[in-house]
Amino acid sequence: MHLLRTLLALVPLLPSTLAWGAAGHEIVATIAQIHLHPSVKEKLCTILPAQAKCHLAPVAAWADQVRTRYPGTGPMHYINANDDHPPEKCSFGEHGWTDEDVNVLTAIMNMTQQVMDGRGDIPLRFLTHFVGDMHQPLHLCGRDKGGNGAMFLWEGHHRNLHSVWDSGILTKKIRELGNYTTPLPSKQIESSLLGAIFDPYVRWIVWEGIRQWWTPDLPSWLSCPADGDPYPHSSNSAIPPSHPLLNQIKAYTHAALSYLPDSLAGYIHNTFPFPSPRCSKINDPAGKRLASEQEQFPACPYTWAKNMHQLNCDVVWPKEYTGEHGQPLIELDTDQYIGKINGDKTIERLMAMAGLRLAKVVNEAVGGSEAAGVYLGYAQ
Repeated sequence: MHLLRTLLALVPLLPSTLAWGAAGHEIVATIAQIHLHPSVKEKLCTILPAQAKCHLAPVAAWADQVRTRYPGTGPMHYINANDDHPPEKCSFGEHGWTDEDVNVLTAIMNMTQQVMDGRGDIPLRFLTHFVGDMHQPLHLCGRDKGGNGAMFLWEGHHRNLHSVWDSGILTKKIRELGNYTTPLPSKQIESSLLGAIFDPYVRWIVWEGIRQWWTPDLPSWLSCPADGDPYPHSSNSAIPPSHPLLNQIKAYTHAALSYLPDSLAGYIHNTFPFPSPRCSKINDPAGKRLASEQEQFPACPYTWAKNMHQLNCDVVWPKEYTGEHGQPLIELDTDQYIGKINGDKTIERLMAMAGLRLAKVVNEAVGGSEAAGVYLGYAQ
């Protein structure tokens, strides 16, 4: 019991979530879950930890929580291009990269391949997270450390630009959405919701956005170049080694959790960011078969990211921002700034694109050609 008390005391000390915030990553994962092929959902039950209940959302923010245990994964959350300085100039690789080998684009490619190779839940956790990161435009921009060093006002409070896009705008949207609080006439959608505060927001994005506004755009969102993504991908596919001490704590944690009631153990397992030994060692024969039979690689992150990067010049960085010391802070909660973002449904489009692309990649990496694309059976 002394060991258990010690382990429980460590839970509040875990690193906080970062990109998109936990809610943003879980929204993306929930949209993806809705669009997974039924056969792929079944396979997730044998890949993900039991406490995730065959669902991507509970593990979506995990990659942020384990940055200290996997320090080499830090650069996998973003990419910086040379000569990129929005809003004046947006460059996405035309002049090279500051992080050519390890970045969010190469990470998505490598984790996708590992999922195809049947290497268990850890690559799938990273993949789920990195696809979400890629759809936060500031993770594609190096100016002021992706906006972390650019200070503004948001709803009257001092916030850096990155935090406004990670959580500020999204929190306001979830808070102010007044409808979609009741279930939709779709088992496919409702069975994928987890009773979260953002469920109405997910319903709205899927029911009005994906089903109506953006239906003509779906083929272009999901397509990849016939001859493959043009980005020169890294050959370094290994997940950086974790710290030995934390590996020992992981083993003791799983031993301690085995003595707890399932409900409490599940909560601690999802909060305490250690992978399940059972799941991390799974070697799925179907995954190995898919790696050789796949006609086209499921993901093309450079192709998908290039247009999103342009948002840094178009809407993310205010035109009047100079970055000069002493400049009065600019309020972003205005009709001029957030009004355009809301009018264009920019955040909702990014969430929809991220969720659908994640669903496509997981469907094809786990389920192969029989589960290609995304599942749109909303009537079921």
